[in-house]
Amino acid sequence: TLLDAKSGAKLVGKYPAKKPGGPPDSDTIENTSVQSKLVLLTLTFPRLRIIWSSSPYATAEIFADLKNKNTQPDPVKAAIIGAEDVDLQSGGVNVMGEELLRSLPGITSMNFRHVMSMVSSIRELCDLDLAGVQAILGVEAGRTLHTFLHRGSK
Repeated sequence: TLLDAKSGAKLVGKYPAKKPGGPPDSDTIENTSVQSKLVLLTLTFPRLRIIWSSSPYATAEIFADLKNKNTQPDPVKAAIIGAEDVDLQSGGVNVMGEELLRSLPGITSMNFRHVMSMVSSIRELCDLDLAGVQAILGVEAGRTLHTFLHRGSK
């Protein structure tokens, strides 16, 4: 068109044509891409903070600013702070059970430890009535979890 000729703008060849909308394919989501790995890391570890810099020199400056007026960190203390509480009597936490619990609606990263301290198993949690679940989680979260657990069972 005349407008394209005047502006000199050409979209041919420089940028690939957009694909029509639909389910994502292997071209849009790659398990090996850095972006995908960063997204997975931040979803898996919500408390993770990422510091991004443009060069090694900028990284050194950022760390120098972060460390300004602070003592050298103690690796043992850092490991203890980052470590989760482990019940020594039971030999540890059932990781699969914890993952299942954390995936339930109404269970958050803030309340899952409280729930684990109040019930001894997922089965015990499932056997609680609405008032019991609400006593542990609160009214709204308790209703959400109870409704999810007892959907279809009447």
